[in-house]
Amino acid sequence: MKVVVAMDSFKGSVTSSELNQCVNNAIASVFPSSEVCSFSIADGGEGSLEALFAALGGEYISVETVDLLLRPMEARYLRVGEQAYIESASVVGIDKISPSPETFEQASSFGLGALLEDALSRGCKEIFLTLGGTGSSDGGRGLLEYFNFNSNSGDYPLKAHFNQVSLIGLTDVNAVYTGDNGYAMVFGRQKGATEGQIRFEDSRAKQFALHIKDHLQIDLETIAGTGAAGGLGGALVLLGAQLLSGIETIASIVGIEEALSIADLVITGEGHFDSQSSIGKVPSGIARLAKQYQVPTIAVCGAVSQDVESVWDDFVSVFSIQTEVLPLPEAMKKEVTLRNLYFVIQNILRTRFL
Repeated sequence: MKVVVAMDSFKGSVTSSELNQCVNNAIASVFPSSEVCSFSIADGGEGSLEALFAALGGEYISVETVDLLLRPMEARYLRVGEQAYIESASVVGIDKISPSPETFEQASSFGLGALLEDALSRGCKEIFLTLGGTGSSDGGRGLLEYFNFNSNSGDYPLKAHFNQVSLIGLTDVNAVYTGDNGYAMVFGRQKGATEGQIRFEDSRAKQFALHIKDHLQIDLETIAGTGAAGGLGGALVLLGAQLLSGIETIASIVGIEEALSIADLVITGEGHFDSQSSIGKVPSGIARLAKQYQVPTIAVCGAVSQDVESVWDDFVSVFSIQTEVLPLPEAMKKEVTLRNLYFVIQNILRTRFL
C-alpha cells in the first residue's frame, strides 16, 4: 500500500514534520511493508517556511522589525536563489498576543514591510508572502503605511522596484475585503474584537474599498483572498500582487501532486477542522488534489466541529484524536497529541484495511 502523509501543524502543539513522523510510525506498526511518502505542508499560515525549507533548502535571512504591537523584534524569511518566502505570521502572528479588544485596536501589519523591503534590496525577483495565522485585522493599512502608499494615486516610493518583481500572496482563505465574508466579520471574534469593533472595522474597510474603487478602479470587495490575514491580501493587491491559494501553491512547490498520482491512500489533518477548513485550509486542499487522482483521503485532526457541511464530498472520513475528556491545555501537550494520534491512526487502518 502506498500512502501519502501530509499533516498541517496543530497550532500551539505539534509541528507538521513531527505529526508526519508519528503517522508514519503508526502506519508501519500496522502495515510494515507499506510505502509512505511524507510532506511537511502548510496553507500559508504558521509552519509555511519550515515546509518550504524542507523541500527547497535555501537560507534564512534575519531582519530587524516590529511585531503587530510595534514592539522591536527580529524576524526571518527564506531566500532561495532569487526567490523570497515571507511568512506573515512570523511578524504579526496571533500567537504573539492574547487576543482582546485592546489588541484588536492596536495590532498593525506595519512590521511586515521591513521584510519585503529587505528582499527587494537583495535582488529577489519573486517574492511570496504567506497569509495566515495573523493577529492583525487592520485591512493591511499598516503595511501600506510602511511603504507610504498614496490611496488617491496608487503611487509610493518603491513602486518602480515592486514593478520589477513578481509579488505573490499565498492565501489560506478565500475571504473578500468587506461584508459577511470580509475579514472583520469572519475573523474579528477570534482576534479579540467586540461586536461593536467588528461592525466599525467592517465599515472602515468598506469606506476604504469604495475609495480605492473610485480612485484606482480596483474592487477589493470582489477579489477572493483580499480578506485573508486581516485584510493583508487587499494591501498586497494594491502593491501589485497576485493572490493564489496557499495550499495549492505550496503543494505544487513541495511535489505532493506527483506522489498523489500513484497513491492508494492519503492521510492529512489540522488542529481544528471546522467550517473554515473547506475554504483554503490544508486538509481540504490536499483532499481535492487527491480526488483528481481518485485517491481516498482521511483527515485526522485535533478537534472536529459539527458545523462542517458536506465533509464527505472530499473525505472518506474525518476523525478527532481525542480519546478522553481533558482540559484544552492538557490535550494540546505534545506528548498527549502524539500519543492520541498514533492510537487513532492505528485504529483507522485496522478498521478499514485489515
